[in-house]
Amino acid sequence: MTNNQTLSLEPYTAIALSSLNKGESLLENILLSIPELQPRKVDKPIVLYGAGNLGKMAKGFFDYLNIPFLYVVDRNAEEHKTDGYWQGTRIIHPDYVDAADKKNVLLVICIVTTPLIALRDELIAAGWKDIAFFYDVSEAYSNRHPISNGWFLSKPSDIDKELIRKVYSSINDSVSHMYYLQFLAWHTHRTELLFSEIEINTSNRFFIPEVVSILNSYEVFIDCGAHKGFVTERFLKTVKSTYKNIYAIEPDNENIESCKLVLNGTKDIMIMRYALSDRNGEENFYQGFDFASKLSNSGNTKVKTISLDRLNIPATFIKMHLEGGELSALKGALHTIQKYRPVMAITIYHNFDGVWRIPLFLMENAKDYKYYMRLHSWGGTGAVLYAIPKERYKNGTGEYKNIMGGFA
Repeated sequence: MTNNQTLSLEPYTAIALSSLNKGESLLENILLSIPELQPRKVDKPIVLYGAGNLGKMAKGFFDYLNIPFLYVVDRNAEEHKTDGYWQGTRIIHPDYVDAADKKNVLLVICIVTTPLIALRDELIAAGWKDIAFFYDVSEAYSNRHPISNGWFLSKPSDIDKELIRKVYSSINDSVSHMYYLQFLAWHTHRTELLFSEIEINTSNRFFIPEVVSILNSYEVFIDCGAHKGFVTERFLKTVKSTYKNIYAIEPDNENIESCKLVLNGTKDIMIMRYALSDRNGEENFYQGFDFASKLSNSGNTKVKTISLDRLNIPATFIKMHLEGGELSALKGALHTIQKYRPVMAITIYHNFDGVWRIPLFLMENAKDYKYYMRLHSWGGTGAVLYAIPKERYKNGTGEYKNIMGGFA
C-alpha cells in the first residue's frame, strides 16, 4: 500500500490480507490527528474536468446555482460531444487547453472512477495551477443545494473513535478492513490508501459475489430509493427475471415516472411513492434533484413518509440508497429486519452516520449476520455495507443456502 498525500503513516507497501495488526496500526494513525478540512468556494472562472455522470451532475449543480463554467475537459471529448445532454457546451481534449487557462481558472475534477490523487497530480504536472474536487466545492453551497457525499465529516470525538474501532473489529473479512481504512482516510485526510490486494469495482455495486451467490427464485426484493429503476433492472438481470416479488420505493415525482418507464412490463412489481423514514406522516423533501433528491428540513416540497415496518413486506433482500436518510429508514425497518432476516446492501457514504452509527445499529440489532464493506468508486463514494444472515450459508462448507431450505 502507498499513500499519495501527506498523512502521518508508516510507509506500508502491500499489507497482506492476514496482517490485521498492521491494519489496526494504520487505523490508529488515521485517528491520531485529523485535520479540519475546508470546502472550496468558487472565487474565479471554473472549468469542469470529466463529462461522465458526475460531470453531468456538476453541470446541473452549477446551473442551478447560476455559477457559470467556461467549458468541460475530457479525454473522450469527441464521444461526449454526441451526447445531447452536452448540446451547447464546449468540450475539449486536455491536449488543447490554453496554457493561460491552466494558470487562471479553477479546475473542478468531476470524476470518481479513477484514483483521484494520482489524477490530480497528473493534472498539476500538466500545468494546472488550481484544482479542486467537485464534492469539496459543492459542500461550500450546501445551504443552497441538497447534494452531499459525506466528504466533510464531523471531527470524531474520543467516543466516536472508540466506536469506529468497534466497527473495524466487527466487520467480517480483511478485505472489508482495507476498504474501511480507505473510506476513513479519504473522508478524514483526503488521502488515498492503495492496497495491492484489492481493487475498487465500479460495476458491481449492491451485487457483489457474496450477495449474487445466494440469490434465488424466491427473492422478495425491496429497492429503497429506487431512483429511475436501474438497480431493480440490474436485479432482474442478476436473477434472470426469476423471483417472487419486487417493491420499488421512490419519493421523487420525476424519478418515479422514469422508474415506471424503465420497469414497464416487469411482473410482480409494486412501485410506491414514499420517502422511507422511522416516522409515518409527512416531511420536507427536495423534489426534482435527480440523484440528490432527499428528505431535508429545507426541502422545497412535502412528501409522504412511511416506515418499512408499516408496509410489512416479507423482504429477503433490501437495497437502501437514501442520500443520507439510511439510518432513519433502518430504524423504521427494525421489525422487518428481525422478523424476515433479509440480505441488506446499505449505502453509508452520505454523512457521518455511515462511519459507525449505521454499522453498529445493524450489528447490535441484526444478530448472526456476516458484515462486509466495499467501495464502488473513488474518493470514499459508493461505500456500501453488506449484511448476509448466516443461515443462508451451508454450515462449514462455504456453500450458500437458499431461503427455502435447500442448498445451492
